Amino acid sequence: MRIGLLQEGEVMEGVSYAQRYEEMIEEVALADQLGFSCWGTSEQHFSPPRFTVSAPEVLYAAIARHTKNIKLRIMCSVLLQWNHPVLVAERMATLDIVSNGRAEIGTARSNNLTTLAAFGVDPSTTREQWADSFDVLIKAFTEETLEHDGPFWKIPPVKIVPDSVQKPHPPIFVAASSEQSHGMAGEMGIGALCFESYFGFDYMQQCIDAYRKGLAKGTSSVPRRTENMGLYVATAFCDEDHQKAVDIAHDVAMGYFHFIVDLYAPLGKKSSYEYLDDKMKRLVDNRTNIDFLVNETPSVMIGTPDEFIARLRDLEARGIDEVLLRIDGVPHEDIMRSIELIGTKVIPVFQNAKAEAAE
Repeated sequence: MRIGLLQEGEVMEGVSYAQRYEEMIEEVALADQLGFSCWGTSEQHFSPPRFTVSAPEVLYAAIARHTKNIKLRIMCSVLLQWNHPVLVAERMATLDIVSNGRAEIGTARSNNLTTLAAFGVDPSTTREQWADSFDVLIKAFTEETLEHDGPFWKIPPVKIVPDSVQKPHPPIFVAASSEQSHGMAGEMGIGALCFESYFGFDYMQQCIDAYRKGLAKGTSSVPRRTENMGLYVATAFCDEDHQKAVDIAHDVAMGYFHFIVDLYAPLGKKSSYEYLDDKMKRLVDNRTNIDFLVNETPSVMIGTPDEFIARLRDLEARGIDEVLLRIDGVPHEDIMRSIELIGTKVIPVFQNAKAEAAE
């Protein structure tokens, strides 16, 4: 079990974007020292105060210079028409250089109707746009001369520079919230980053099983396989006292949950997102129930170090290789304390278990 950190620049009242960005750099530097596996942020637009990182590649470059070991995973680059895949490949290779080979990339097709509308994207075409962009991305990573004639992108022969440090290319992941997407990721031989959208442990297990079934086919659409079943934890917070952890993280947990409910309810009515629709009633019925979030969904992990260990062991037994903890939206000093607790009391448990298993 590997433990990574996910942040999205959530700003609290009285905190500027500039201050929050500087705080994040300090928080990632601490996570690097304490053995977190990776750090990443999502690409978000038009969604303050919860999401404020609209140009993640710039922030990644700054963090690369303040860290040494932690992997820098883009979580995720939205492969739709406003992000030309050639630009994504060029920026990714540059990050790999300035981080000395620590760059990783997750890809996504977006779940935000506001963003899709602002950039003029038809939601019914996002799966096809992602697939065509992904093909261009792999060519840009691996072919000396890129040429592409697809349904969305037409590219004459061009040479892409610079080359990435990692060969044949950095690890590749896809953000997935449906069983279909998890199965597809397994068949493609890329990592899956599961955002089970508060649908519960049974649904998460179905996604894990779909990914493992896809992997078992032994197929791959990329030169470098990345076999990794990851889980996004939308709100995470650790404290020595359980009730204190709940009190500190209550508002950010409920706020993020309400954001997802309001986002997915209309999205589930759109073509290619129908799988969301029939799962929304349970979430709507629990809109104000913090105990539901803490106990009934993998998307929230709030509690003591021992409670984190117990949850992580359960997730590991279910087939999760890595969790990505979103520790954000609370005061900087609380985030630093939570990172330190996880780094000193949780991560070593799994590192020691791995070392013992290797002996």
